[in-house]
Amino acid sequence: MKRLFALIGLLFCYVFSWAQQGEFVLHSINLPAKFGQQIITCLEQDKQGMLWFVTNDGLFRFDGNDVVHLGADTDPKIAHLNIKSLFNDRKNNMWIGAQDGITKLNLHNWTTSEIKAPKHSSPLSLYIRTMTEDKNGMVYAGSQDGRVYKIVRDSMVCIFDMNLAFKDLYDLPNITFLQVVGNGQLWIGSSVGKLVRLDIHPDGTYGKTKFFGLDIFKREQVVMASFNPQGNCIMEVPNFGLYFMNGTTGDIRKIKAPYGNLGTHGQVYMTPLDANRTIIMTNTPGISKEKLFIYDFRSDSFSVQQLHYPGYLDENHIVWLSHTGSKILLSLNDHLLELAPSHSPFSAIMAAPKSLNSIRAIYKQPGGPLLAGSYKDGFVRFDEHTGEKQIVIRRYVYSILPWNKDTVLLSTEGNGLYWYEIGLNKLTQIPITDDNINGKPMGNFLTFLSRYDKKHFLVGTYERLYKVNPYEHRARSVREDQLLKTRVLGILKRPNDYLIATENGILSWQSKTDTIVPFGLTTAEAELPAVPVYGMVAVGQEIWAATGGYGIVIYNEQGQSVDTIGKKEGLAAGIVFTLAATDKYILAGTKNGLSAINKQTHHITNYSTLDQLPANEFNSAAKFQAGNTVYLGTIDGVVRFNTDKLDAYGSEALEGNLYITELTVTDKKGNTVNDYTLPYQSTKGFRIAAGTAYFSIGFGSMKQSMEHLDYYYRLGADQQWISVGANRKVTFIGMPPGHYQLELVARLPDGNWSKTLLNMPIEVAPAFYQTIWFKLLLALLLIGLVWSVIKYREKQAEKERGLRLKIAGDLHDEIGSTLAGMSMQAEMLLSGHQQLQSKYLRSIADNGRAAVQTMGDIVWSIDPRNDDSLSLYQRMERYGNKVLGDSDIAIGLQSQGFSEKQYIPQKIRQNVMLIYKEALTNIIKHSDATRVDVRFMAYNKGFKLQIIDNGKGLQPEQLINGKPIATGHGLKNMEMRAQLMEAELSFPLVDKGFEVLLTFRG
Repeated sequence: MKRLFALIGLLFCYVFSWAQQGEFVLHSINLPAKFGQQIITCLEQDKQGMLWFVTNDGLFRFDGNDVVHLGADTDPKIAHLNIKSLFNDRKNNMWIGAQDGITKLNLHNWTTSEIKAPKHSSPLSLYIRTMTEDKNGMVYAGSQDGRVYKIVRDSMVCIFDMNLAFKDLYDLPNITFLQVVGNGQLWIGSSVGKLVRLDIHPDGTYGKTKFFGLDIFKREQVVMASFNPQGNCIMEVPNFGLYFMNGTTGDIRKIKAPYGNLGTHGQVYMTPLDANRTIIMTNTPGISKEKLFIYDFRSDSFSVQQLHYPGYLDENHIVWLSHTGSKILLSLNDHLLELAPSHSPFSAIMAAPKSLNSIRAIYKQPGGPLLAGSYKDGFVRFDEHTGEKQIVIRRYVYSILPWNKDTVLLSTEGNGLYWYEIGLNKLTQIPITDDNINGKPMGNFLTFLSRYDKKHFLVGTYERLYKVNPYEHRARSVREDQLLKTRVLGILKRPNDYLIATENGILSWQSKTDTIVPFGLTTAEAELPAVPVYGMVAVGQEIWAATGGYGIVIYNEQGQSVDTIGKKEGLAAGIVFTLAATDKYILAGTKNGLSAINKQTHHITNYSTLDQLPANEFNSAAKFQAGNTVYLGTIDGVVRFNTDKLDAYGSEALEGNLYITELTVTDKKGNTVNDYTLPYQSTKGFRIAAGTAYFSIGFGSMKQSMEHLDYYYRLGADQQWISVGANRKVTFIGMPPGHYQLELVARLPDGNWSKTLLNMPIEVAPAFYQTIWFKLLLALLLIGLVWSVIKYREKQAEKERGLRLKIAGDLHDEIGSTLAGMSMQAEMLLSGHQQLQSKYLRSIADNGRAAVQTMGDIVWSIDPRNDDSLSLYQRMERYGNKVLGDSDIAIGLQSQGFSEKQYIPQKIRQNVMLIYKEALTNIIKHSDATRVDVRFMAYNKGFKLQIIDNGKGLQPEQLINGKPIATGHGLKNMEMRAQLMEAELSFPLVDKGFEVLLTFRG
């Protein structure tokens, strides 16, 4: 009796565990194609959810879209490449344990540092197998030769050595795992059958080392263990199985797991699910990877769940299982999968992604198995609790019609009709010979079934409709004159007629009068091409029809179209294969997903494979309802759900964290810089430097539901949304300087927009010539330039005015008086002074020549062609020879040191000439000299003019302190003109005569 109760209890336990099926589902992590044949040896998840993994090619980061590679030749450089373990600490540093040491990667600034090893460390001491961290942030590492290190200021410090604890007892006591439990217990797994505990004190010191294990474990590895907060653990010892250990007392006992001694034969993989539960999986034959075991520390019991893998993974086996970050991941050879809790209301049944399992018919007996017509397996019965599938017969069942409590009718494509007794699992064919058919032969390719009365049912074929009596094995063709070549796709019974869904619309058959009329054709609709109607459902007084192109067409009782719900109204597709009505929703299985339509508001919510539907395409008439629980057939299995749970599951379940994971900046010289640190920065936004030709941003998310969404971006609320494209990268070329706000959204499978997934400021820095300060400076310079031009013009005008005044003054002073004298002399001649005629005429002639000479001097002084040393010298030479020649005074002129034509400005040239003329005039009038020597010499950038005569010179009374007294206007005028040209005028003393020296420094 006790055994009986034990057996009943065990069966109850298994029924309970299988009832939890669907709590976990598998998602494929779709790495880039180049990783398709590579095995991932270890993996870790950072705080932003991105995956870091190791293959034979090095270390990679995967953001859900693209990978970043780090190795010996990258920046930053990974010094130790034969990587054996990864660990992400609470500060988001990635610790990389390799066969020859440890590298620390700072994700915030994308730099690496090599951790210093103790002196004289052996190669095995640097072989790092595992790492962990305590609550104080101290990082620990375990080595291949049994040592445990803590990392102190970028150095490895040994805190435990298994070789010293068991001296000369073990050859290679390597560390298999490290785990910090509770408030400060560091548990150490070993390859020598021992578990070691180090208590970590608040001050960072360690308590006495404690060892746990059984004698039978000697020289066996404690491969892995999973702890609860109290320090109790479940551990696996190869060849011995699973054991429970009390972390306080050290008691160890064997665990009796489901399916015998789990772990005794074949390797076990385990990882924590939460604080009190552990996931266990195995490749052991007879159990296989399809079984997922959950051990609960609180109840000391197991539950079992069935996992469904895609067919292409049937031959793959588990390589490792890990709960890293927020994800539970497992590797099946070269495939990476996520084991995720299912929050979806949808459960997939009998899906087979590799070969597809198209379901044509569904029926669920209350408390019994699920019956289905499958194109892959034929007619099957499926136990939803155990996942067991039984093939009853390999026939293509199109429709299943419940007949009584334990019996259903089956119509097949190619094999006629069958009775099926569920309890007896018995099939009986219903033969109907041509002789027993009133009308043309029915054939064996049958479609939809519908109950007519207690003894009859209706069955459609590819060409017409029949009324069948299964008891008498007789059938009658229904109005074959009107239903000729009409494929029946569905039948809906109404109080006064039957609506028949066909490939060319809907027909109404009134059985009492045996008449058939079109249903649902108005004048406007008759002009539209005929499309298939795959099914119908009555919704109050309306008929909703699933069409092959117009979506859902809604008719009133009389067949008048009152509304259409198509793709533009938000339906998942315009082709609808099946309809089902519940209390609140009309469910439409389409060619591109499931649409749930609220009966009252007609609001549509769409669902797809992202919501864990087995496929997006449904099959016509493949449905079953039990209240608000609905079963719908797809091209790959059955989807089961309860519509009461749809309200709690919205489109927001598709959304998750999205990060800019890569920023690539290329300057105008073609130099490119990549920044991968944006996900780890505390400040939002980034700045693009001046001189950037173009930049691109890549973004990603590790949430599986976001993988296939269509993304759109804009750079401001007033901008249009722009499609991102399939590669999840956006490139900006020649962006003008300014501040932008990057927004990113996605279009969900139901056609609605997501919430804003990313909102980040971007600043494009201006070049110096684009800054406001440069523009202000440029404006000021422009204003200054304009002002300078104006002032220059004013100065030139003033200079011109001065020149004109000077010319006028010179003409007045030099020529005016001469001309006035000539005029007076001419008038005196006209008045009759004949006795003075010769004198006046001679004076007029002399004055005329003087006026011409003066006019020549004025013209010479203002002509810019004369602004050089040669012209000045030649002018002085002509003038000196003329005036001194007339006075019988000899003159010697010399020019020294000048270039061919050294520039001398007009103002200087004019004043030099006037000083020269004044000096010669003084010599003629006052010196009694017989010779004058003139030297015109280049001096620095200017010149010197020296005039020396051999006359009487000055008397002592005409000197003060050796300098001449300027009593007349001549010397004063000379000094004034020297000041005007900023030159020095001096009168050096000579033994005989007088010297004038003019020095102009230029």
